[in-house]
Amino acid sequence: MLVRPALLVAYPPAPKTGIAGARQLNPPIIDAVSNLRRIFPTSHSKLPPAMRRLVGLAAIVLIGCGPRAAANSPSPTPNATVSASVAASASATVDQDPILGPAGLTLRQEIGAVMMVGFKGSLTSAVLNDWKIRQFGGLIVVPINQNAHDAAAIRQLIQSVRGVMAHPLLVSTNQEGGTVCFVETGVPCLAGARQAGPHGPSAVQSEMSSMSQGLKGLGFDINFAPVADVWDGVHLFMSERSYGQNPQAVAQDVTAAIAGIHAAGMYAAAKHFPGHGSADADSHLKLPLVSESAQTLRDRDWVPFRAAIAARVDMVMVGHLNVPAIDGTAPTSMSLAVIQDLRSELGYQGVVISDDVQMAALSPQYPPPAAAVRFLENGGDMVIVSHDIEVADAAYDAIHAAVQSGSYPRSQLDASVQKLLNLGLRYMP
Repeated sequence: MLVRPALLVAYPPAPKTGIAGARQLNPPIIDAVSNLRRIFPTSHSKLPPAMRRLVGLAAIVLIGCGPRAAANSPSPTPNATVSASVAASASATVDQDPILGPAGLTLRQEIGAVMMVGFKGSLTSAVLNDWKIRQFGGLIVVPINQNAHDAAAIRQLIQSVRGVMAHPLLVSTNQEGGTVCFVETGVPCLAGARQAGPHGPSAVQSEMSSMSQGLKGLGFDINFAPVADVWDGVHLFMSERSYGQNPQAVAQDVTAAIAGIHAAGMYAAAKHFPGHGSADADSHLKLPLVSESAQTLRDRDWVPFRAAIAARVDMVMVGHLNVPAIDGTAPTSMSLAVIQDLRSELGYQGVVISDDVQMAALSPQYPPPAAAVRFLENGGDMVIVSHDIEVADAAYDAIHAAVQSGSYPRSQLDASVQKLLNLGLRYMP
C-alpha cells in the first residue's frame, strides 16, 4: 500500500412465488425494488399518500427498465432513511403544491433535491429545521465548516440530517488522497494521484477503494473523485492532484479509480470538466485561465473524461475556469456551450454537478444564488453551495423564482430530479 506524502494543502432451483420467484426471472430489478425497503424502511401501508406514491412510482420505473437497464446501472445504493413524521409533513406540503414531479415530489421538494449543501459549525436545531423544510438533496462535509471532529460525530451528523428527509439524501466529501483528504478521522488518507499514478491502475483502484470504504462506513454516498484533469507539466496547482501528463495513462487511472469507488459501494464524480490541468491559478481564489485551443482540449484534456463516461461514472463535475476557446464571455460553469459539449460531443447524459458556487472564481460577477440558477438553466443537474446555510436558502429561493418565471422550466427541473432519483435507486451487484 502506498503512503501519502505530508499534507501540503487543505482545500476548502424450482420456481418460487412472490419476490423470490420474480428474482429468478429478473434478479437485478427485483433486488433493486427490494432496495426500496431499505431506503423507505417504514411499512408501506403506514406511509402517507405522497410517500406511497414515491415508493410506488420508483418501483414502476425500476421494473419498467427491464434486465438490460438494470445490468447497465452498476452504481451503489446510498444510505438513506425517512422518518414517518417528515413523511407526514411532506404530505401536507403536497396539498399546497398539487402539481407533482417525479415520484410525487412537490415543486419545493424538487428544488431542494437539486442542491448539495454544507453549513458551518455544529448541527443546530435551526439548521436541522431549515433542512426539514427545504429538503436539500445533498449534504457536503468539508473540513473548513468544522461540523464534526471525529468519526462518531460525523456519523451522527449524517444520521441526524437523514432523519428529517422525505426523499433519499446524498452525502458527499472529497477524498482524493494526498493533499486532498477532507475526512482524516476514521478514514484512511493514502497516496494522491501523482504518487499513485506511476504504480499503475491496480494500485490506483486499491487505494481509492480503501479510502471510499472508510467513507461508506461513516455514511457517505459520494466521493468527489477521481480528478480527470491532465496536468500540462507547467502550472503547479493541479500537479499533485492529477494522475499525470499522458492522456491515455490518466484515462486508465481514472477508470481504475472509478472501479475502486464503485467497489466500495460509493458514487464517483469525474472532475473538473472541461479540464483544469493547464489552469494558471487556484479556482478557490480566483478565476483561472486555460489558454489551450479547442483541439487540444478535445485531443488531450477530454480523453480521461471520455474514459470516465465509458466506465459509467455517476457524476461529472464542471469546474470554474476561463476557457476562451469554448466560451469567451462566461466561466465554464456558467457556460451553456460547456454543458452542450459534455452532453452532445462526449455523449454524457448522467448527472452534471457544479463545483462549489461559493468559490472566489465566480464572485463578484456571479453571486451564489445567481450562479446556482444559471448553472441549472444551462442544463446542470445539481449545484453545490458548500459553506453557508443562509446562502443556500437564498439560492433555493432564487431557483424557485426562476421556475415560477419560466426561465428554468419545471420540465427541466423534473428531468434533473429524475436523474438523481434514478441514481439513488440504482442496483449495485
